Amino acid sequence: MRTTIIPIDQVVALEASATNNAHRINIFDTDSTAKCLLDCLTAKTKYGLTSHRVTNGAAKREKRRGFVAFAKDNIQMQRQALEASERMPSSALKMKRNHFTLNELEASFKNGCGSCQFFFALLDGFFSARLDSHRHSVEIQWVGYSFDLQVRAKVTGQSWMFQFFSPIGARSIIQGMHSANLLSGDTSSTLSMERAHGWIHNCAKSHQHCGEGRNVPLPKRVLDLEVLIDLHGRHGVKLLDTDSKQGTYICLSHCWGKDPMPIRTTMATLNDHAQFIQYSSLPKTFQDAIEITRRLGVRYLWIDSLCIIQDSPLDWQIESSKMADIYQNSYITIAAVSSSDFRGGCFSSDTTGDMCMELEENGKTTVIAVRECKGTGQLRSQEDTFKAFPLLSRAWVYQERMLSRRVLYCNQNELQLECREGLVCECGSHSLAPHPRPKTQASRGLREFKRQYAEAFKKYGVRGQYSAYELCQHWQRTVVQYSRLQLTQLSDKLPALSGCARDIGRLTGDTYLAGLWRASLAEGMLWTVNPPVEYARPATWRAPSRSWASVDVVSGIDYTYVLKTRFRQDFQAKIESAECSISGADVTGEVSAGYIRVRSRLCPVYLRRFCRSCAGARGGKAKYTIEHGRRRGGQTVKDFEPCRFKEKGLELEGADLKLFPDFKYDDRVDFAFFSAEDGRACKLAPVSLLHLYDGQSFGSPIVTDYFVVVRRASVREKPGDDIFERTALVTISFESWARRDTWFESVYHKLLMKETVVEIV
Repeated sequence: MRTTIIPIDQVVALEASATNNAHRINIFDTDSTAKCLLDCLTAKTKYGLTSHRVTNGAAKREKRRGFVAFAKDNIQMQRQALEASERMPSSALKMKRNHFTLNELEASFKNGCGSCQFFFALLDGFFSARLDSHRHSVEIQWVGYSFDLQVRAKVTGQSWMFQFFSPIGARSIIQGMHSANLLSGDTSSTLSMERAHGWIHNCAKSHQHCGEGRNVPLPKRVLDLEVLIDLHGRHGVKLLDTDSKQGTYICLSHCWGKDPMPIRTTMATLNDHAQFIQYSSLPKTFQDAIEITRRLGVRYLWIDSLCIIQDSPLDWQIESSKMADIYQNSYITIAAVSSSDFRGGCFSSDTTGDMCMELEENGKTTVIAVRECKGTGQLRSQEDTFKAFPLLSRAWVYQERMLSRRVLYCNQNELQLECREGLVCECGSHSLAPHPRPKTQASRGLREFKRQYAEAFKKYGVRGQYSAYELCQHWQRTVVQYSRLQLTQLSDKLPALSGCARDIGRLTGDTYLAGLWRASLAEGMLWTVNPPVEYARPATWRAPSRSWASVDVVSGIDYTYVLKTRFRQDFQAKIESAECSISGADVTGEVSAGYIRVRSRLCPVYLRRFCRSCAGARGGKAKYTIEHGRRRGGQTVKDFEPCRFKEKGLELEGADLKLFPDFKYDDRVDFAFFSAEDGRACKLAPVSLLHLYDGQSFGSPIVTDYFVVVRRASVREKPGDDIFERTALVTISFESWARRDTWFESVYHKLLMKETVVEIV
């Protein structure tokens, strides 16, 4: 078997070929594997199960049983090979492969294993081209059964991960190998730009929900990219006041970074920029965006730092209020996702790129490509994703991505296009690097956000043909995703999602109230802060306390989704008024004040702050709870007497109570705590419960009621007003509706104060 390295350009020409008629080769379909000295027999079993296609239910169940049996056998075999002191979970053993060397592979091939003959020819040719100096001193291991190869140098400890795949268009495909396009490594290449141009053209012409994006109203200012040359022969562009004209433009989405932006439009530079902006004075990310825009045949480019007057609060408020229109109308948004600041640029250049080999035997040839799996190909967690794609961690970028009809991601090693109808990439396979490992949090995080956002608008995009409840859930998912992202200026929490809010408002006609909606205030108040709760209530007010935007979070917020309910409208129907005062030109941006007035009856209770002794007796769980008569959960310490109060706690009668604090409490400031009567360290503070509504999950008898925990506001606007602030969400769960109704009748209703207008600020 002869191996030849072939140029990438020669293989790229095959991409236009149809792959449906490609000849599929099972390299383990040979009796000679019985003579294998490695693990080809095990691989033959696994690939045999994978290739066995079934359609009916009985056959599918039989196939699943085959996979289970294979996993059990492999686990048992791997455990026998482990050292006595070595411990590994079964999940890590069921797909584990044996290590080998190139010499051992050669010995197995010479012993008569036809599969090892193929692998030896493949790896011998690959090592000769890429790792020749390490070829006889490395330990090799197939990772699972997807033709991923782990290579480790025994002496230096250096390791590499490679993925073998069949190029799209190849006439012969190895069974079990993924098929993918080749990557040159240089995203500024003609190959990459031609692919991007083809995707965009196809989207503009054939995608109903994306639209063409040409001849649209231009933003107030854009960069005119028609080449200008000044008296000194220097090339440049200029800032154009569009005067409400129509045209075609592209937006740039990028990270500013920690250092000051080297060039901005200010009141002092506005006139100069309208005449000439020297090309060499622009940072690399801007220069690359200009090159992409020109290569796509578009004249105008919108960049926030140049097209909005940075030292004019009025101009910023006016233009930021138009973000939804600016990004929705753009032909495409260029996203420099891999650059942490303005210096990083939009392009990446990996000099290695993919490598192609042609294996020939008896006049038959098979083309196989190999790609080094590094960088983004190794991502697993969302944290890793944000490090590799800094732009995607920025909260401002969320709405830029969601609102744009198309986004061209300038990734490491390849370009991707995400539109309202799908996601395409240069390599054509989400199972291979440079994509994150499949089925990981990183992989899901990169793909789910815009798809979820776009699906909602495809389904409910025509006013009057949507479900208000489902759109409420869509908004909550939007907030959950957005809240995990990072803001440099925390005062931007509402403005940075303003465009998405305006988008929802166009569909519903509903009133936006600083992160919540008037028609679904009860549902909107069911947010909780994901642990850990590390931040105190912000010293500078930016939103009403009932809004998720009023608090700072480490891991974002989440919502409780209520599926079946009897009393959802009780709270909603009692709302007398709800208002927010905006502090600028953007009706969905910053607010200066806000309140909800609801006619209701509050339930006075106590917030308990556990001392160390009582917290330890409970197993060291939450520091705070609503004081109640039920003691359940955690450890029980023998002969331990907890702190006691003369004040009676809330009787639960078998129900389960959970408290979800909105922020990290400061005992000295946030509540009027008083100590236990026996002088010990537990403390109580008077608070009140405001009932929202009840809910039950499908298929479960458990019924849960939701309450907002409120305290009296520190500043009372009018004498006699009952003005409160939200501090937490409480859930009380019951075994059935009957137990729930009994508790409300015998306990809760007896504690309620007289009905009044409660104002939450």
